[in-house]
Amino acid sequence: MATYQRDWKRLADRLRALREAAGLSGAALAETLGGTWRQPKVSKIERQKQMPTEDEVRAWAEATGGDPAELLALLDAAEAAKTEYRSTTAAKLQAEILALESQATRIGEFQPSMMSGLVQTAEYANEVLHIPSGPAAFGKTEDDIQEMIAVRLQRQSALYDPAKRVQIVMLESALRVRLCSDTTLAGQLDRLLAVMGLPSVELTIVPTEARLPVFPMGFRVYDNDLIIVESLSDETRIEDADNVATYVKLFDLLREAGVTGEAAASLIRRAIAELRRDA
Repeated sequence: MATYQRDWKRLADRLRALREAAGLSGAALAETLGGTWRQPKVSKIERQKQMPTEDEVRAWAEATGGDPAELLALLDAAEAAKTEYRSTTAAKLQAEILALESQATRIGEFQPSMMSGLVQTAEYANEVLHIPSGPAAFGKTEDDIQEMIAVRLQRQSALYDPAKRVQIVMLESALRVRLCSDTTLAGQLDRLLAVMGLPSVELTIVPTEARLPVFPMGFRVYDNDLIIVESLSDETRIEDADNVATYVKLFDLLREAGVTGEAAASLIRRAIAELRRDA
């Protein structure tokens, strides 16, 4: 869990404690506050789904008898930590992932709509990281992006380590999503065919017609100890044993839903043929 998430949790926990001490349900607090307040908003703030503003914190304190200075200090700490976290270079975050993957013996990744960073070509990574919702949209510089690509390629050494199990699951649709030029996508698909034969790699593709057992949201598995869920701007680390076990189970369900070996290669070759036909 990132520092800002821990600080944010302290604020959310304190807000919840004040509401409960005041004998108010979420709906009752929303009614007391009035205006744009509704029970779902109270719930989102308490579950760290929405960061409250200064005015909202003051209103919460007044309604529950809390100390606004205490709550605003917690809010300031959370916002400052979040700003610092976001200013961290993209390369440093990639380096942290590299360190994790160098130690893990099992690396699993589910990608519903794009290629795993572990198998991306330099061209694919470069084009994907330059789309409008890429790192530049969140303050990263061109130098950051180039360092990010370099470390991403360095991470691929895990594919050739016989002591590791690299399990990549993707939806068949990920073979066709145009996040890059057709030429780059064709090269990326050829790369998939090349790496899937490596002894340490298990590439699973879930066919379009297969019933999907898990919401199509990407995540990574490190051994049976850590889950990383990425968003557009940052990542969430899940280390709670019960939650990790749930993700591991879901990952294995995805593996069971897909195909490997020649069946997976056939899907890739079909996507390549369609790409060339449409060119």
